[in-house]
Amino acid sequence: MARPAASSIPMWTPDPVWTSREYFLLRLVGNATRSPSSGLPRLLSEFLNKPLAIGSMQYTCIKALTSSYHSMRAAGPRACHQAMVAYSHAMRAVSVATQKPYRGIEPDVLMSIMCLCLYENIVVTAPRSWIQHYIGVSRLIAMHGPAHYKSGINRDILLAFRYNIIISAGTLRQPCFLAQPAWREAIELNEAESRDIFETILNIAVDVPGLLHAQDCLARRRLPSDSDIFKILKRTMNALRDWWYTSWTACSGDERSSMDTPYGASAIAFHHMLLLLVEDLCHRLNVPWLHISPVSPAGVPTMPHEPPTTSSEDERSQHRHAVATTILHLAQRSIDAETRIYGILRFIMPLHVAHDYLLPGSAEMHALGHLMNAVMAGQHGFQMARRHDMQYTSFPESL
Repeated sequence: MARPAASSIPMWTPDPVWTSREYFLLRLVGNATRSPSSGLPRLLSEFLNKPLAIGSMQYTCIKALTSSYHSMRAAGPRACHQAMVAYSHAMRAVSVATQKPYRGIEPDVLMSIMCLCLYENIVVTAPRSWIQHYIGVSRLIAMHGPAHYKSGINRDILLAFRYNIIISAGTLRQPCFLAQPAWREAIELNEAESRDIFETILNIAVDVPGLLHAQDCLARRRLPSDSDIFKILKRTMNALRDWWYTSWTACSGDERSSMDTPYGASAIAFHHMLLLLVEDLCHRLNVPWLHISPVSPAGVPTMPHEPPTTSSEDERSQHRHAVATTILHLAQRSIDAETRIYGILRFIMPLHVAHDYLLPGSAEMHALGHLMNAVMAGQHGFQMARRHDMQYTSFPESL
């Protein structure tokens, strides 16, 4: 029997969407498991593994996200173009889904929007484009009310989306709805839920956007006379101090080793970011702030202490520089070529805040620029790490 011509032999061509999805999942959760234990990585992994109809809203949002990441990391310009087309289709599909007569926003819609949030972390289609999806997902969650999130997938989504809700409110310098009593009760972690250090610091952070708003009102002399901002600030500082003690200082050697990971280091960096954000208000209201020295050569953050409340402007600048430097050092020790997706994402905002408190022209400022531009954006593909003009400032005036 004659052998068939080579041209007649069917060739199997991998589905490019499948290839990008597998690549993204590998960078999200690694080889060991496809089911992370908690948080947004678990929800995202489950969402990406669902069987979806080609062309559906969910499919298109996943295609936009995974193709954009794959193109930035490995696949090249063609995949980037495909991702941009998919993103345009996904935006239209999400717009239609969220404008239907109110029946409650389904979890798949929220997860689809989260894919668009992550897409903007990777591509950054315009300097402020990323914040729009953060605002959108925050409003959709808030519209249901806290009772909607008592159990099941809805509760998982609320807890997993806290980070985006807090970052959205903080960037806009507006009070965060999660700080309201009913919502604060809704996000209180129960015994069955993870109480790791990043989960607990998020529940402290819900007050910080409101503190930034109060700081702006104070500067404009528009703070209401009955404001309880002093009480909230003291409560926040006490909570940050207690978090540091219970999460680090009181840990045994083995527990400290388990924290010396990108996940643990990013939680500490987030804690230090919160300290920097409230420093000026602490100074204005004469509330003791926590000063933290840079990470030691052995890589162990030092115990915070309260600097004198009468520090000069130069001393305050040095204190802030030290805290910002610690954020930088934690990121430098945590981020390398093998760092997974959320090991990068959780450092982006702390580093952007640290940038604003480092002394201009310092070696640390140069090192931070290299880490964010060459490594996090250039090597890992997250363009949100770059310092785009007007990307993170003047939001109230522009939105």
